Amino acid sequence: MIVYPSIDILAGRCVRMTMGDFATVEDVAPSPLEAAKWLVAGGAEWLHVVDLDGAKTGVPANLAHFGAIAMNTNVKIQASGGIRDLATADAFVAAGASRIVVGTAAVRDPDLLLRLVDRHAEALAVALDARGGLVATQGWTETTALHATDLARRLAAAGVATVIFTNIDLEGRLEGVDLGATAEIASAFGGNVIHSGGVASLEDIRGLAGLEPRGVRGVVIGRALYRRRFTLREAIAAARAVSA
Repeated sequence: MIVYPSIDILAGRCVRMTMGDFATVEDVAPSPLEAAKWLVAGGAEWLHVVDLDGAKTGVPANLAHFGAIAMNTNVKIQASGGIRDLATADAFVAAGASRIVVGTAAVRDPDLLLRLVDRHAEALAVALDARGGLVATQGWTETTALHATDLARRLAAAGVATVIFTNIDLEGRLEGVDLGATAEIASAFGGNVIHSGGVASLEDIRGLAGLEPRGVRGVVIGRALYRRRFTLREAIAAARAVSA
């Protein structure tokens, strides 16, 4: 199972927030690039980098920071935040993204999703963000009536290769993960699922790694790393020890 350390960028700052609430934003590193260098030194092979401005407004505002990370590290970037058309997807790739992540567009524009699947194939993932079991969009500021498991089935039928499942109710709270909800999404999707949200301990990572046979192939970790709950190397070792 792959560990994806997270870098969230808001107005050029490296931040974290709780449960998708922009009022809870706090700075956690001097800059996105400094955070990336620290994480790569800790063993990161991938980074999960989010343009929060883009996620909220649909207009990415931090592509220069993605480019700086790509140019100054040897890490792969899983990039998200405001990818709602082909031109923006191409801009993230040009900035150095190895995988692009689409959120709102996957719900609101099925035709665009099919074009993105055709154009980017394995280099495309869809963010399946849920609050109370229902899909959230617009940078988590809006909650739809669509059940997360139903969207997972739609995405599988559309040929999406990877889903990143975030349980917003747990995001940033350092209270642990909901293995049952993640297993349900993995079962509904039937493919590669990356978990995000709530990881607070190495035991959480081991629990998720135990779901690898059911399709859970990665975990995004943010606040727990910045709060020094454990090191990135410890997280990677915990993921590999169970899934080996």
